[in-house]
Amino acid sequence: MSVIIQSRRLTCMWLALSLSLVLLIASPAVGQDGGRNLAAGSVLSGSLSADAGAITYVFDAPANSSAVLTLDNVAGGRLSLNLSDINGNTLGQASAGGEAASSAQLEAAIASGGRYIVFVYFAPGSAAADTSFDLGLEVSLAESAAVADAEAVVPAQLLLGAGIEVSLSWTGAADLNLEVRDPAGRTLFWNSRSTDNGGSFGFDANGLCAVISENPEEAATWQPGFLPTGSYEIIIYYEQACDPLTASVPFSVDVVVDGLLSGTITDTLRPGVLGQQNVYVARFEVGAGGATTVVPGSAFPPSSVTVLPGSFDLASQVATPVAREVAVVGEITNARPFIAYSFEGVANELITVDMQATGGSLDTLLQIVDPAGSVVDVNDDAVLGETTDSRISDARLLSSGRYTIIASRYGKEAGGTVGPFQLTLSGPSGTAAPQASALNLPQGDIEVSLFWSTGADLQLLVRDPAGESVFDDNPLATSGGILQEAGNVNCEPAASGAPVSYVYWPEGFLRPGTYEVEVWYQNPCADFPPPVNFTLQIEVNDIVIARMRHLPQPDQRLVTNFTVQPSGFALVGEGGFIDAGSATLDYQAAALDAPAIASGTAVTGTISPGNTFDVYQFDGVAGETVTIAMRAVTFALDTNLYLIGPSGRELIANDDGDPAALGLAGRSTDSLIGGYTLPENGPYTIIATRYGNQYGGTIGVYELSLTKT
Repeated sequence: MSVIIQSRRLTCMWLALSLSLVLLIASPAVGQDGGRNLAAGSVLSGSLSADAGAITYVFDAPANSSAVLTLDNVAGGRLSLNLSDINGNTLGQASAGGEAASSAQLEAAIASGGRYIVFVYFAPGSAAADTSFDLGLEVSLAESAAVADAEAVVPAQLLLGAGIEVSLSWTGAADLNLEVRDPAGRTLFWNSRSTDNGGSFGFDANGLCAVISENPEEAATWQPGFLPTGSYEIIIYYEQACDPLTASVPFSVDVVVDGLLSGTITDTLRPGVLGQQNVYVARFEVGAGGATTVVPGSAFPPSSVTVLPGSFDLASQVATPVAREVAVVGEITNARPFIAYSFEGVANELITVDMQATGGSLDTLLQIVDPAGSVVDVNDDAVLGETTDSRISDARLLSSGRYTIIASRYGKEAGGTVGPFQLTLSGPSGTAAPQASALNLPQGDIEVSLFWSTGADLQLLVRDPAGESVFDDNPLATSGGILQEAGNVNCEPAASGAPVSYVYWPEGFLRPGTYEVEVWYQNPCADFPPPVNFTLQIEVNDIVIARMRHLPQPDQRLVTNFTVQPSGFALVGEGGFIDAGSATLDYQAAALDAPAIASGTAVTGTISPGNTFDVYQFDGVAGETVTIAMRAVTFALDTNLYLIGPSGRELIANDDGDPAALGLAGRSTDSLIGGYTLPENGPYTIIATRYGNQYGGTIGVYELSLTKT
């Protein structure tokens, strides 16, 4: 029978035409970062050139199957086709094009199953000219093999006299955590040290960085006995660095089943950003007789839940239509890590999608894709810490058209949880008011909208060219800006159940200049909610100039800007999260020849769209106390200061200084680093910029002063 195959993406760098190097590239390390994926029954088109002399594809195939690759319609040059397993062992070769036939076929027997790598490259000795081709794949089980498989059903449990052990070791002063989930969904990690089937977790190496080991290692072990067959998931968390100099950490995972080393995974894991954990996900599968396949995975940081599965393509995806209020069932497997469903949506409609696992170990993941192919909403766990089922409630559709629901699992292609599920598409949830699907927002020359679908309090703020902000504490600006809607403000749920924040300038109030927009994840509100996936839309003169979708963490701030020219034409600027401080600024080159600033003196400068920061230097002595003040001469400028030490590390920063210390009354947006004691001798760097750094929108003249004591 035909088998549908889905796989994660791989990236392969063409190094040479030598076949030996091609096979070297086919090592397991290839499979970490993207590439081209072949599905059974599909045909992909590709091309090679002198600058890109090879292309890599991957596919998964079950044991006792047959894979047939067809290299067809080769035009422009002579190409070779090579098939190898994940360990680089060649299974077959073929050539086509040039003076030979324009097509070739390669058939290979798949004995053990797993992941396979396909290379298309210029045949040795041929000229590297622009060449196009089609590549097709068919995977099938031989009739005799299908009968054998039917007779040799893999039991749910096997007697493993030496048990199972998964061990993680790494190099570096960092706290990494190992977690392993078995085929029934039972988990072993530092806070779940035993299972009811003989599983146990050992020492938490480098836990909380309390005691640093020179050779850190963690292990999840199942004692000898009857143990589950099927898919096991391996998760590695980069909890924290235990030393400021520690960054990327090389690690190794050994999987030992019934006393035999079944495979080793080696990779490098980087720390997360802004306090987030970075995660690596992989799996291994225990089959008949204890035969085990270890499948390397990839990094899966929190933002990965918003990324489409590697083999998803909106244009060619075959999605099953679903009707509202009618449950459908499906099954996630390692060969099919996601299933796509489709429905017709109407702009401003509210929809709810539920995905519940009904068996196995499945840890679900839901994504909604709009008609343009962008992920507009996502959910991993409906209630964090309580369930691994997924639910997207009262998601607002911003346009009409065909939407796609992707039912997947945590880790998507790299994951290891499997099992059946039930999915239901419905309208607004019971908490949504009937009028919620009709926003009826007033129109204006400028319209800034923020949409999300959880109970969290996200604050929308828009600052006009004069420096006045429109937000929940100042809902009306002198320039005409109005805060019309403020979703979930102060954790009061939106009556619709679908929060919206909306700032607009009515018709006739369009003012040229640069506007700044900020989205602040102000409060998770009560119980920690599922991840917030918001959409920010900016519209000027009935033209949408920006539509941004982000997955923030609590207290993160997204800042962007847009400029309205005197003609009315508007252009959006750069945008991003500002929580990383000076790390968002590329100031190092400017610091090499930065002008000196002397104690007791003041300098002036200008922050503009083309000059978002200035850099100054002074020599400091350990124990000296410095005060650095940055005052806006032009009222609209919202200043921001950073002090960088001789080692290049950010020491202290200030956005809004104490008004009294600045000699001002009321609230101030000027900046002050006051009475800071220098920790070492050497050159210090001052960065004078604005709120939001390069993403901000305020401009103007400033005065900067330095005082040493």
